[in-house]
Order: sequence, then C-alpha cells, then structure tokens
Amino acid sequence: MKVEYSDPEPNGLAAMLGGLIQANLGRQPDRRSLLAPAVIELTAPDAGVSVTLELSPDRVVVSNGLARGRRPHVRVRAGSDALLSLSTVPLRFGLPDPFTREGRRVLGNVLRGRIRISGLFLHPRRLARLSKLLSVA
Repeated sequence: MKVEYSDPEPNGLAAMLGGLIQANLGRQPDRRSLLAPAVIELTAPDAGVSVTLELSPDRVVVSNGLARGRRPHVRVRAGSDALLSLSTVPLRFGLPDPFTREGRRVLGNVLRGRIRISGLFLHPRRLARLSKLLSVA
C-alpha cells in the first residue's frame, strides 16, 4: 500500500508524516490493521503548518492544511518538537507509557496544554491507532 498526497507539493510536516507512515507500513505490514476510518488533523503553530490524515482500510491520504469539508475525529495541536516526540515515545495500549521518562514527559505536556488533543475522550481508539501507526519505537 502506498501513502497518497492530495497536494502536488506536500508541506514539510505532510511529507514527514506520510514518509513515516509509509516506512512503518513497509517495515511492519501487520500495522495495516490500524487503518480504520479516521480523519486526523495535526497542527504545529510554531512552524505554521497543518496536515490532515484521512485513514481508511485500503489507503492513507495526507493533505496540507486542515480538513476540507470534513469534521476531524481527532485534532492534535503542538509545537513541532512535541509532534515529533509523539512518534518516538514508548507506548502502552497505544498511548504514551507513563512508566517511562519519555511517556511521562509527553503526558505532562498534554496536562500542561503544550500538546492539545481534541477528541481524546470521544475517540480514544482512533488516537491509539494513530499513535501505533506513527510509532517508530
């Protein structure tokens, strides 16, 4: 399966996330089971970029900017460094592992509002699947 880009020139965040997902699916094909329908927005205000991921069982579409005409299930807003840390943090049940220093750091950033996640309580499974899909750990 190949990650698709809806824009002819993906922004830096879109290219990075699309490449990360493609690499993870290539390295571990069993991660395709994580591709349940979801619309996810990720925004890095410090870099001035946003990305929308549209996941479905047969494809991943990465778009520059916010979801167009669709309401996202999950929105993540964080500094670019914090967004990058989400791909390297050890996971437990698809969420940052509170028993590791890195996991506690990410959870602390969520509690302090440095990482804002809308849809965390309404769509925890989608968020957990996204975390597993992006994880390089």
